[in-house]
Amino acid sequence: MAQARLRRVSEGIDKLPPRTREVFLLQRIDNLKYREIAERLEISQSAVEKHMARAMTFLGEWTKDW
Repeated sequence: MAQARLRRVSEGIDKLPPRTREVFLLQRIDNLKYREIAERLEISQSAVEKHMARAMTFLGEWTKDW
């Protein structure tokens, strides 16, 4: 069951828009702070926050019934 849920999350990450996926992975996998992501991608910290909110909302819905 845990492997199926992990596979489901991975599929959801693949469905994120490219920039949202990049921000999400930099934060969750590389453990970068929002400020660091903003600097690296040359976007505002507010944009990073919006991408993370979008990713978390989508992934929450994507895995809701799992």
